[in-house]
Amino acid sequence: MLRDDIFKIGKVPPEILKTSVYPFLGNRRKEVLVHSGLGEDCSIIDYGENVAVVSTDPITGADKNSGYIGVYISTNDIAACGAKPIGIMVTLLLPAGSNETMLKDIMEGIHKGANSIGIEVLGGHSEITDGVVKPIISVTALGIAKKDEYVTSSGAKPGDDVIITKALGLEGTAILAADYEDILKEKLGNELVSRAKAFIDNIGVVEEGITAAKVGVSAMHDITEGGLLGAAYEIAEASGVGMEIFEEDLPIYPETKAICEFFQINPLGLISSGSMLICTPKGKEVIEALKSKGIRATIVGKVTKKDKILISKGNQSLIIPPERDELYVAIERATQRI
Repeated sequence: MLRDDIFKIGKVPPEILKTSVYPFLGNRRKEVLVHSGLGEDCSIIDYGENVAVVSTDPITGADKNSGYIGVYISTNDIAACGAKPIGIMVTLLLPAGSNETMLKDIMEGIHKGANSIGIEVLGGHSEITDGVVKPIISVTALGIAKKDEYVTSSGAKPGDDVIITKALGLEGTAILAADYEDILKEKLGNELVSRAKAFIDNIGVVEEGITAAKVGVSAMHDITEGGLLGAAYEIAEASGVGMEIFEEDLPIYPETKAICEFFQINPLGLISSGSMLICTPKGKEVIEALKSKGIRATIVGKVTKKDKILISKGNQSLIIPPERDELYVAIERATQRI
């Protein structure tokens, strides 16, 4: 039975993907080792000794730094497979009334992001259309890995440690601090907002993805739209397992807490590029390997046989992906304030 209610802004809900997207994926090819599925952000294609890893994502929630962020949201998916990004293809849809200054600004951000990762912009497409009201940037990333070394989101096993790198909410915090700088400075001060804006420099997870994969992991997922709640749910669903997460152990910076409190949003549902969710039987070894690279990492829970549970001060609640990322809730509330 198809649902007639109107979708909310954000990702299409998992139950809708299962009924109206995944049944319609064309002819399954034997060369494809990892097919499209819930929680799997990349497809993996067999090329003999190596595999090609491919992922695509749009950037829709940010106004400032959108080109730069767009590079990372797709290459982070590649890193979550333990693969090395090589290049990106970019589609730019610009609204009527756009000019060369806008286009150049986006491309300079893309160039900066690509240079920082060491990848090439392989090509793409750009056009002006009345079908959008703000720039839409869609980035497809390509990476490479050894055939016996790639990682998926569907390999988590009961008993695995659950690790989070850096801190939650980095991307969402940076976007809100940049796009609503003026109203935030009035309440939170210049210094806090400046520090929050600087989180944009830490939204990549290529280093942690490759480093952790070399030590040995069961599954990885970069924490993007839907935040920790979305990523934990997707790994558990893809792997057919449960998960216990201890809220008191979750790393969240004071700047993120302050901005989330200002907008009255939940940091656990906030887009968190820059943080990787890792499931591994070698928790302490992965932590030490990441530490040697200067990357903070924290064990926050365990993979279990059933149930997805968030434990907070002894109380348990089911881990359910938010209907939409908290970023969109904040944007709506900011618009109302303005």
